[in-house]
Amino acid sequence: MSSMFAALKIVLSLAAAVLVWEYGAPLAGIPSYVLPVPSVIAAKFWATRAAQASHILDTTITTLLGLALALLVGVFLALAVVYFRTLRAIMMPMLAAFNGIPKIAIAPLLVIWFGLEMESKVVMAFLLAMFPIFVNSVTGLGEVEPDIVDLARLSGGTPWRIFTHVRLYHAAPYIVDALKIAFPLALVGSIVGEFIGGNTGVGYLVLSGQLQIDTPLVFAALLSITILATVGTGAIGLFERLFLPWRPSLRQQ
Repeated sequence: MSSMFAALKIVLSLAAAVLVWEYGAPLAGIPSYVLPVPSVIAAKFWATRAAQASHILDTTITTLLGLALALLVGVFLALAVVYFRTLRAIMMPMLAAFNGIPKIAIAPLLVIWFGLEMESKVVMAFLLAMFPIFVNSVTGLGEVEPDIVDLARLSGGTPWRIFTHVRLYHAAPYIVDALKIAFPLALVGSIVGEFIGGNTGVGYLVLSGQLQIDTPLVFAALLSITILATVGTGAIGLFERLFLPWRPSLRQQ
């Protein structure tokens, strides 16, 4: 019941904000080309729905490919760090230093190296999403109680069974939490790649609206991005509820 009231409060707050925007912006004398009202944005979104769907599909594909690549590489590097301790002192500072580089600064290089097609956007999405997955995977795989590992060995567990039934089981919530952070980052990376060099994707649509001074189109594209981010994060949350119901945070709800 409390969750229903919380959801109702959120909906009412959003509705109030939309109403203030709809009627407050004209009263304040803000031109439509600076800040279009929600009704204009909704009309533009509906009028360009076919183009929005096409471009958002391209962005979704590059985002998911980059996220999948980040998941594979991030977990693999985490396994290397956990099982080969000498690598930790080398890899952790290197990856932290690389993560500190603004990725938009290397986006032009990715266009030069990979071209204007899908590859550069996938790599940009991968670069932004990989580090949080790596860090959380290191924590989840490495910070298992030694007594639990020893008990698994005494019970006849092989290294593979200990990995799958102890370490991976312990790391699963950490990796899912990392995906909740990594998905929006991958989406940002994909859109940045479309800004720098691309002729498809919702980032390209935003750039087109900016160049044409079509502010409603820019806001309509931003609405598409918001919907995609919400759906993606919700899908990860649904996966968590279906496959990790044993998490203490979910059992308490």
